[in-house]
Amino acid sequence: MTSVSYIPFLEGFEDSKAGNKGGPQQPSKFNPIITSLPAYRMTSSDFTTAHDGVLSIPFTPTTLGPFQLQHRIVISPPSHSSLESVEEFYRTCATAGGLIVIPFDNNATSQENIVDTIHKANGIAFCSVDVPDLMKNSNDELRACIARAIDSGYDGIELDGSQDSNLQKLLLQSSCPTEMLSNFAQILQNVTATIPEERIGIRFSPFAFVDSSYATKTVPLHVAIIESLKSMYPCLGFVHFLGYTLFENFEYSRNESLDVFRAALAYPKSFDQDPHNRTKFISSNGYTPESALKASARTGELVSFGLSSLSNPNIISLLHQNLPLEIPSSTVKRLSDICSAFKEGKEYVFDWDNTQRERVMKAMACLGAYLGQFEPALSYEGTDKKVVWRKSCWFASNGIAHPLLNSESEISKFDGDLKDGLSGLEALRSAEIRNSLEYLKHVLDSALVSCSHAIGLDMDLIRRCTVRYRIIKYVAHAGNPGGIGLHPDGNLLSALITDGPGLGVYDFDGSYREPGVGGTILMGGSTLYRWSRGMYLPTFHDVSIGRQQKKTSIVAFFNFPDMEDILQSMTDKSFFHDIKYIKEDDKSPSGELAPLWKTIIDRHNIVLPTK
Repeated sequence: MTSVSYIPFLEGFEDSKAGNKGGPQQPSKFNPIITSLPAYRMTSSDFTTAHDGVLSIPFTPTTLGPFQLQHRIVISPPSHSSLESVEEFYRTCATAGGLIVIPFDNNATSQENIVDTIHKANGIAFCSVDVPDLMKNSNDELRACIARAIDSGYDGIELDGSQDSNLQKLLLQSSCPTEMLSNFAQILQNVTATIPEERIGIRFSPFAFVDSSYATKTVPLHVAIIESLKSMYPCLGFVHFLGYTLFENFEYSRNESLDVFRAALAYPKSFDQDPHNRTKFISSNGYTPESALKASARTGELVSFGLSSLSNPNIISLLHQNLPLEIPSSTVKRLSDICSAFKEGKEYVFDWDNTQRERVMKAMACLGAYLGQFEPALSYEGTDKKVVWRKSCWFASNGIAHPLLNSESEISKFDGDLKDGLSGLEALRSAEIRNSLEYLKHVLDSALVSCSHAIGLDMDLIRRCTVRYRIIKYVAHAGNPGGIGLHPDGNLLSALITDGPGLGVYDFDGSYREPGVGGTILMGGSTLYRWSRGMYLPTFHDVSIGRQQKKTSIVAFFNFPDMEDILQSMTDKSFFHDIKYIKEDDKSPSGELAPLWKTIIDRHNIVLPTK
């Protein structure tokens, strides 16, 4: 593990040795054990670990409101859905003086058992609470929700203002900063009427959005919130900033710095405030053990582990012993299955649950209705001369989890017809279309993240890749069957969502398959084949449209940065990525794909029409 030096950015080093100095005593309904923990006595072994003899800040104590924390690692699982035994998970991860933030559950008995388990280990339990939709519920519902958490024995609550939460939506829907701060103040006023401010934390995820109109506002908006909190609630327990977007299998960090929010909280300092009662900053940024150590050593702050804690309930012990974290077996299997499928030129399908399917189909219906207003254009004639009328536009982003781009100058840099790109910009003016696109983008991006890891892209390269999203409404040509001819996509990866049948996949062993509807379909492109030096085969496919059929699809084209040397898979060599050349070469009878075309044509007994 990398050695790093401690720079006291947020708090003086005296915090690491402080006991609970002057922390306010709270009513007996809160856990009395935690507030009376004995002062932690350090030995020389506490100052060093296996990390080259460097002071390991994560394992030094600090305070959080009335609580004496004996280490600075926070466990904050995003949900309990993947756990076989919730109580056993918390029994394993609970440590003396360790903070755990638990997702709210309406099952009071379950919550009480969780809290009891953590308290038996002298741990500190906060409950993460999403603000009820205040457009549909009164503030009484918010107070009742917090009261239920307190009655279950929690030591404090964390208001969830992160990705997809009602609180985040409320803030984003505010017409101006003044209204936003007013709404936020009203919520906190109701919360502090139920529980003391030093037992309250707030979670934010400032970069987990895809609305580019919000991109320029996120930093000043959250800084304004912090400044407001410092003024109105100087003894607030903590703010918890997430620098990642949560996908199904991964916490995806765009590598955005959280320092501006740290600085907003830390400076200017109030000279008459006890430094041990200052609001703490918790960061969570898809950390590995190494990056968590660096963050804590550099800032002295608390660091949080979310998704990775579910498969590593003993994460505190693992980190202290400098041992690697385990990846969930389900994720390992999925990545292996993706590799196996791509090596054979097959597609891989990410199945949806019923809730996700309903939401996807609703968003697709919205896009289909919008495209219905467009004038159709005839598709390009493919190798088998099939054509189809289609209504289409496209959108782009600078990468996974990045906002959709909002200007002609930005999208003109992408490989795509500008006319349809400009139609995409026009579509983004509709709030309904934008909301549907944002959700579908998240679903597509989630699948692309998993596939990128499966094929061996490192995080730096994943972050540099761009994504273009095309929505298409297919209509049969002149009332006759038609479609898109047999081809592989020219990019690295394609992720597809469709609301009707017609996609056909041609395997290299001669089998044919129609994946159908019900999941996100991932296919390898010819760029993947070239980059992997033939390890991964491109997915040959076509689209067939019946006489009366109409269907809508959205496809995400994921690609390397253009006109750059890209380090090739499992080698120190590189290849020059030129998407225009690749697409032309893909169609050439003597191009790099010619042997693959011959195999597909022979195995499927395809007779291509002559010119």
